[in-house]
Formats: sequence, C-alpha cells, structure tokens
Amino acid sequence: MRTPTLASALISASLLLTACGGGDDTPTPPPGAGPGAGPSTPNTEGDSGAGTSTAEASGPAAWEASAGTATVSGAVTFSGEAPTPIQIAMDSDPKCIEMNADGATDGSVLVDANGGLQNVFVYVSGGLDNWTFTAPDEPVLLDQVGCSYTPRVVGMMTGQVLRVRNSDPTVHNVHTFPKKNRASNTSQPAGSKPLDIAMKRGEVLVTVKCDMHAWMQASVGIVDSPFFAVTAADGSFTLPKLPAGEYEVSAIHEVYGKAAKQTLTIGDGEAQTIAFEFTK
Repeated sequence: MRTPTLASALISASLLLTACGGGDDTPTPPPGAGPGAGPSTPNTEGDSGAGTSTAEASGPAAWEASAGTATVSGAVTFSGEAPTPIQIAMDSDPKCIEMNADGATDGSVLVDANGGLQNVFVYVSGGLDNWTFTAPDEPVLLDQVGCSYTPRVVGMMTGQVLRVRNSDPTVHNVHTFPKKNRASNTSQPAGSKPLDIAMKRGEVLVTVKCDMHAWMQASVGIVDSPFFAVTAADGSFTLPKLPAGEYEVSAIHEVYGKAAKQTLTIGDGEAQTIAFEFTK
C-alpha cells in the first residue's frame, strides 16, 4: 500500500472543504456594484447638461427695455349716441358742494365730439410668454380731489403698490372690490397720510369706491407687464414699445366691459395702429 504524500493530502482536504460549503461561494460583484448599488446609470459626462441647458434656454428671459422697438397705438371710439352725463347730487357733504360750485357730473362714460371714448384700459393680453417682468418700486397714485377720484382709471403692474391720497378737506373711505386680490376698506380723514394697498395678483378691472360719497368711483387695471395704457380724452392711446412678435391686445371699459380683442404681428422698429369700438 502506497503512503499519501503531503501534497496529495493537502489537495484532498481542499476539495473536501469546498464540497461541504466551507469556502465563499458568493459571486464576485461586477466592478462598481458594491453593496446597495442600484442599476447602472448611463455615463453623461461630456454631455454638458444638454437637456437642462435647452430647457433653461427656452424659458422666459428677464425683460430689458432696450428690446422694445415696435410701436402700437390706436384709438377707442363709442358707436351710437353717447349718454348724457348725469348731474351728481352732493348734498350729503357740504364740503363737496363747496369744492364743486358749478356742479359736477358723473364721469363713468366720457365721449368727445368725434366719438372718442375716454378712460378705456388697453393692455397686451397675450404674446409675452418669452419675458418675465419686475414691478416698479414706486407706487401708482390715485388721488381724491373735489370729492372725486383722479384719475378715474389707472393701470399698474402685478406686485406694485396702489397709493391712495386724500387731498380734500373732508373724510373719505377707500373701499376696494377685487375678486383676486385682498379687499380693503379704510377710513381716510382730511390731512391723513396716504394709504398704500398692495396688489399681488393680476386683475382687470378692480373697482374702488368711497362709501361716504356714493358717486366716487375709480377703476384699477393690474397686469403682469408694463404694456398697458389708458385712453385720453379723444380716445387715443399708445402702448410702451414692444419687441417684435405676435400679440393679443384687449380693451376694457368700466361700464361697457371688454371690446373684441385685436391680434397683430409686428416687426422690429415697425409701427402699427389698431382700433376698438364700444357700443351702448
């Protein structure tokens, strides 16, 4: 009988341990797949973040006034016989009577001899998605003079402040009637400091009244861009200069509501005119 050599004995012992599970039979993980490693991620190194950059590049840019080179102007007219202004009875406040010795008429509908309609709020209502706009720091002033709001219609940007001043020797109260912004109703005695009202949401139009003097009323147009205007006594208006593009322009009156929208395409440096018409 042959006596096993030392080498043979060692080989036999190794084979026996393997068969009994004494060795480590866990598969060797692939490179980079350590404990807790998830599915492999495609290598995007060198892609320069193309997807993110494209999305950012296609987003709106901060508005720069130098980009505005196109002029849009026009006129708003009233069709038909203009209503006769109604005389206001100011008997409730002797101070108001004193300030209106010749009497006063309702200013909600003002039409000149050629049919021009005053106090129409005209604004760009579409086509500005490529820009973002920042509201000015200075407030928009609405004054109370002679027991009337002046101007009758004002425009402002979303986030801007409406500053209401009492220049009369009598007490007023400022009552706003918004649908999207927070309403306010504040007394404003003669000589008191101006009242600042924040308008944080776009809204066209917001009515402002004085509950102490029922005839006092104003309207505020709040939009997200600076492209708005209020028609003059002859119904004319000019919007701030726009960049070239396609736009939708709307007009609204406190009594007659919105007129049909106008659409236009305008190029750099061009000038176009548009017209709106309201009827009773």
